Amino acid sequence: MVSSAVLLESVADFEALASDLNMKGAKAHAPASIVGKSGVQHEFAFALMPDSTKAKVVVDTELSVKDVDEMKVLKFYVKVFDVNSEKAILCVSPKLNERATTLAREYGISVLEDDVPKKLIAKAAEAVNEMMSSGAK
Repeated sequence: MVSSAVLLESVADFEALASDLNMKGAKAHAPASIVGKSGVQHEFAFALMPDSTKAKVVVDTELSVKDVDEMKVLKFYVKVFDVNSEKAILCVSPKLNERATTLAREYGISVLEDDVPKKLIAKAAEAVNEMMSSGAK
């Protein structure tokens, strides 16, 4: 089980990332609450949304004391599919197991892994910034 302090630090960091991107003219939210095609409201750690109806990028986290399994990837994929996001990034600590890695690849989910959860924020920020610099505001 991950301590709530780690989770709170992650949320604060995603909020800082959203704030930084918003100052650059992007429309970012952390945490982000998005209503999917099904009418269900989904929560993400971070979302880049150029307009209020569609997410360009969604980011979520799965933190565990052991390798993260395929059920966590499936859960994330269902949310991504429902909100019809163009890009999905799953930040995982420590890492995905082999079946989960295969599933994420099959579903087109970008996976960022690190034994240190705090480092995932910087990796996610780098991935989002790369997308924005390639014209994906």
